[in-house]
Amino acid sequence: MTALKITSLFLILIASMQALPRFAVQEGVSCNLCHVDPNGGSLRNDYGISVASSELTKAQGSDRVASYSGMINEYLRVGGDIRFLNYNANENGQLQSALFPMQADIAVYLYVNENVGVFAEQDLLRSQNEVWLLWSGLPFNGYVKMGKDLPAYGLNIDDHTSFIRGGNVRKKALEYEGLAFSPYLYSPGLIEVGINVGNLNFSQSIANQFIDESSSGGFGENVYDKAFTSRLEWWPTLGLINGYLGGSILQQGLTRFNGLFGGISVGNITWTGEVDIAEEYASTGTVLASYSEIDYNFTKGLALLLKYDFFDENIDASGSSINRITFGTEIYPISFMEVRCQARFTGVTGKTAELNPEYILMVHTWF
Repeated sequence: MTALKITSLFLILIASMQALPRFAVQEGVSCNLCHVDPNGGSLRNDYGISVASSELTKAQGSDRVASYSGMINEYLRVGGDIRFLNYNANENGQLQSALFPMQADIAVYLYVNENVGVFAEQDLLRSQNEVWLLWSGLPFNGYVKMGKDLPAYGLNIDDHTSFIRGGNVRKKALEYEGLAFSPYLYSPGLIEVGINVGNLNFSQSIANQFIDESSSGGFGENVYDKAFTSRLEWWPTLGLINGYLGGSILQQGLTRFNGLFGGISVGNITWTGEVDIAEEYASTGTVLASYSEIDYNFTKGLALLLKYDFFDENIDASGSSINRITFGTEIYPISFMEVRCQARFTGVTGKTAELNPEYILMVHTWF
């Protein structure tokens, strides 16, 4: 396969590690229980490390693995995520394959004191970075986050090719095939305030404009052009049933995203989903993006999944749309390792396009 094709595959399938919302739904708790970021994702805290080392797999690690915490000393925590992808597709009657790194991130968190910390993360593959200060311990379990980060909109699913995130960076058939949250999107300057009351979480942020990928220092922007994001989450529990319901609104100038998301977990079955409507975002019209995933925990360390992604480029007219069905497994053979196998089938309506099935094998390790 030529270098150009391999680069194209890299663009299509790249993903950034985030929290897995289905784990939070299964446990009936917010994603921030496992991560230093109040919105979940990236660097794990003590509880997140404990889950990663012992709860996801049947294999019993060594005492060194069991005692690992990521703490260099009492003030500094270090972690990272590394992923490799083997991508296969049938092209002109022949199976083509490529193997390449997807992700290489390293993150640190400095505990200044009990309520103040500083986070920094570097993407070693794309020269992207995040850095912010977190002040917690405020009334109503509140916090203030200031620095460089993306606003907390929608589900932090780990597959950025889903249309509710960045979608297909290299388009397959339509002019738009996803929302703005591509892994190549630069994180803007941001101030976020949040509170956590019982099983109810709320956050509000203001950030430099970022949707059009033109964010700079932001000093030349009018307040009207800033990105305002509101997010509300509720984690109800009824007996053995865990639920999750949330909504988020993002307004940047005339562009407006409205989203509903949630999930439910009963026994070994978990469903998560999201629906978004984006106005004044795409030149094709008002777009709709949706995601739905069902996971079945077959046994400890092995989950089966069925996922459906959909994107309509103009819901006000009979425009074109793209959809993708994914079947797969997630295997956790040992501590701090995930092996993901998927078969993905993509279809297009409103346009003539023949899209071949894709077969993916991904290995993910973290620390």
